[in-house]
Amino acid sequence: MVQRKGEGRNLSRQVPAAMRELGENIRQVRQARGMRQKRLGELTGYSEGYVSRTEAGIITPSYKFVEGCDRVFGTGALFARQLKSLTEGEHPSWFGPYIDAEREAAVVQDYSIAFIMGLLQTEAYARAVLEQGMLLLPPVEVAAQTRSRMRRREIWDRATPPRVWVILHEACLRAEVGSPRIMADQLGFVLAEMVLRPTLTVQVLPYSAAATATNTPFTILEVPETAPVLYVEGPQGGRSYDRVEELRNAQRTIDHLRACALSPHDSAVFLSRVRDEHARAAVDQVELQRRHGRSVRRVGPGARVRRGGGSRAGQQGR
Repeated sequence: MVQRKGEGRNLSRQVPAAMRELGENIRQVRQARGMRQKRLGELTGYSEGYVSRTEAGIITPSYKFVEGCDRVFGTGALFARQLKSLTEGEHPSWFGPYIDAEREAAVVQDYSIAFIMGLLQTEAYARAVLEQGMLLLPPVEVAAQTRSRMRRREIWDRATPPRVWVILHEACLRAEVGSPRIMADQLGFVLAEMVLRPTLTVQVLPYSAAATATNTPFTILEVPETAPVLYVEGPQGGRSYDRVEELRNAQRTIDHLRACALSPHDSAVFLSRVRDEHARAAVDQVELQRRHGRSVRRVGPGARVRRGGGSRAGQQGR
């Protein structure tokens, strides 16, 4: 099921008690100032629904929102410091500047070659990426970083959502992250977001255009009132670049990739076809194990699990 704009169902289960307390503190100060949720939203650049969900502890607020609350309420950096202390450690330190820039960006241009970009990842896919990565993160850190990645989607809730243009190398679609079922759900989610988000454009760079590709994933972030930032991720972590020539070269590269990629319509058709291939592989995997009388291992969210001998073990949820 696709999480639509304004809904916090997938996030509400993950917001910790301390974060819900932050929302309650904001509510108490707002009411003490005699201010309605709609007015606070207007003054901070967010919708009334966003304010309501934050105060109810359904979602974790963005840094821009809590900084706006501090400004409107005259509370210095009270809420900003509280949010920072709660989220510190949920992502690598070198990734912090990127997260801050992404929250404020008016335009996001991304080229991905191995994994679907974070803004478009499902929870199951993100968890599989983190669990199977080279860093061998402990479960508690996997859970924390997964929460952080899911919260990045909150940029779509801004009064003026960013313009996001994503180019996905075909390798992103073919690589099996987690399981065929997870991949089928992930590509289905991207397809749904392409319809749901008017400011989102996704293009696929197929293997047939491989000669035009570059082997380094990168993102260009355009933040209002500041110079654009180029972010490049490698084996040792990420690094940002802001020199004019570096940015110019990156923009030329992404323009060239965009020109060589499939059109948005053709990309949707391509994505749909690969999603169906993963879905068939998920079914085949289950059937093969059943024919051999083996335990059917979990192949993704919602998969039915059957033990050897035919006894039913119920459903695995998300």
